[in-house]
Amino acid sequence: MQDVMRCFEEELIEAPADSKAYRILRFMVQKKLADIERGGREPQVYPRSALLLCVEGETIARNADPAKWLKPGLLESYLESRQASLIIRLQRAGLDQMPAIRTDGGKGGKGIERTYWLDTEAIPLADELEGAAIGCRQLTYRRSELGEVKPSLLLRFIFSNGTLKNRSWRGLALFGVTLCGFLLFVVWLLAGMWSVSSLHAALSLRQLLSTAFFAVCGWIIWTSFYSPWVRLVDERVVKASAALLSFKEDSAELEMHRDSDKQQWTRIVRFSGDCPICGGRVLLSRGKPDQVLPLVGRCNESPYAHVFSFDRVRLEGSYLGPGDLSLE
Repeated sequence: MQDVMRCFEEELIEAPADSKAYRILRFMVQKKLADIERGGREPQVYPRSALLLCVEGETIARNADPAKWLKPGLLESYLESRQASLIIRLQRAGLDQMPAIRTDGGKGGKGIERTYWLDTEAIPLADELEGAAIGCRQLTYRRSELGEVKPSLLLRFIFSNGTLKNRSWRGLALFGVTLCGFLLFVVWLLAGMWSVSSLHAALSLRQLLSTAFFAVCGWIIWTSFYSPWVRLVDERVVKASAALLSFKEDSAELEMHRDSDKQQWTRIVRFSGDCPICGGRVLLSRGKPDQVLPLVGRCNESPYAHVFSFDRVRLEGSYLGPGDLSLE
């Protein structure tokens, strides 16, 4: 087992990923190797709360739910995504075993936690590996919990817990502010252009710079504040600009949906997933320039190769990147 875990640790070190599953497995394999070196033979069993505390730290662990932080199947999916290169490494070392994630299989409950530990199992046959290659083409997205993504200070008074009922006084206030702001923006832009063009003199560098200034400012204001709200009506999910998000948030989306009473709501959420190819974090991004779809999922580790479609209803995606995936 020690040789298998060493190969696993080398694989994780040489191919790091910005994902929760990577950090958890890196911690578990390090602790497992340290226990083996001390002569330990029993499994290193960790409940989800212990993994949360050890991996994320006390500050995050105090405010997070272990069951939501580590969902069933997350570690297994990540290990499967690294299976191809890991098996090659193990076979080169003359090993016929590979790491495996074990769990007690319990559904949990009050006072009962699902536990995890590392074990070994036989390397699968070739036909089983072909089935895993098919699985690498499918991605499952996760939608963040309500209130998890923090809006900017301007929107915190409008979005209660990250949500907004469109036909409420908050929704009408947002619509009114947006409409008035857009009209003022148009008036400002036209006045600026008119003031530049009304000068009865030869074209000067000042006029060119003034025109460029109004054009650039107009484009920034339109794309940052107004364009997302206009496109949201038709596309249902659009990228939220940095001006609409808290300074600490790096990526989020605006989503419009209907509830069971057919009331329209708008919420600030984040759609993410774990790349089935390399295990990196997948976030939604604009499809252009290489994709036709307006939004696609791009892996942080390989944003133009590991690309997936996005289905808001089913929270699923299919591989859109170049070439065919193969484990060979």
